[in-house]
Amino acid sequence: MNNVSISTLRSIEYSVPDLTKTSRFYEKIWKLEPVAQENGALYFRATGSEHHCVVLHMGATAGVKKINFGAKDKKTVDAIYQRLRGLKIHVSKAPAPLLTPGGGYGFSFRDPDGIEYEVASDVIQHKQSYMSNDRPFKLSHVVINSDRISQQTEWFCDALGFKLSDQTEIMNFIRCSSDHHSIALARSNGVSLNHTAWEMPDFNALMTGVGRLRHCGFEVDWGVGRHGPGNNIFSYFREPNGLVVEYTAEVEQVGEDYKAGTPEEWATRRRKNEMWGNADLPSTSMRKSMHGNLVPPKVEF
Repeated sequence: MNNVSISTLRSIEYSVPDLTKTSRFYEKIWKLEPVAQENGALYFRATGSEHHCVVLHMGATAGVKKINFGAKDKKTVDAIYQRLRGLKIHVSKAPAPLLTPGGGYGFSFRDPDGIEYEVASDVIQHKQSYMSNDRPFKLSHVVINSDRISQQTEWFCDALGFKLSDQTEIMNFIRCSSDHHSIALARSNGVSLNHTAWEMPDFNALMTGVGRLRHCGFEVDWGVGRHGPGNNIFSYFREPNGLVVEYTAEVEQVGEDYKAGTPEEWATRRRKNEMWGNADLPSTSMRKSMHGNLVPPKVEF
């Protein structure tokens, strides 16, 4: 990685047409905790130290509004800002104190596909963090659809210091920390959110979370299985707007010497569509939702 680097994935912000129903899902079903409400937006945390991992905004349609990264200090934020300016990437304004819940120091910018991001340091951290046997402890990764994933991968690595972890026929996995991937870029016909994943403490916690969602009427759209790249256990659902969300566990930890796998190598390693050969194919509804044609689940809760 270059020495001007993002160091963590902090949170994701969604636009949703039904704020009440969506917030009920993330609090009661997905098991995040409300921590703030400001200017009509709702903020939720997991059990880890990050101030919040989800922000919900009222909007005409459901989708990603912003993805938020962390940097280790103000000096790094300033250096990233200067680097983006040097690469002639549009930034909204210079780094400054943030007035949103959690505070911090940062700035916003957009990638070549038009997705908005924020990078910040000094965001308030929760002193009380813990692992729960049925709740996620952090936002694990975000997967974005693009019709030019090679160029987007290059951009993340050059502009933000990400590093390529693995490539498959349909996806590039990139990292900003020891987690195998914080962002993945999925091959598609256009730009949209593919899915968002939250990490559970272990396999037992993941399965307990899966059980809770099924008990509440949310069927598993894919899984339970184990991915190849990242070696993580997965279970996929559609939240009330049709956005695809994942409980994951055991995300592979990698170092600077990790050798990125190629599409050809990964094609020979999998059993069927995942490593165990246990999971059925993803549901048709999930596939549509992953590519921007949202199919909300038919469930009351």
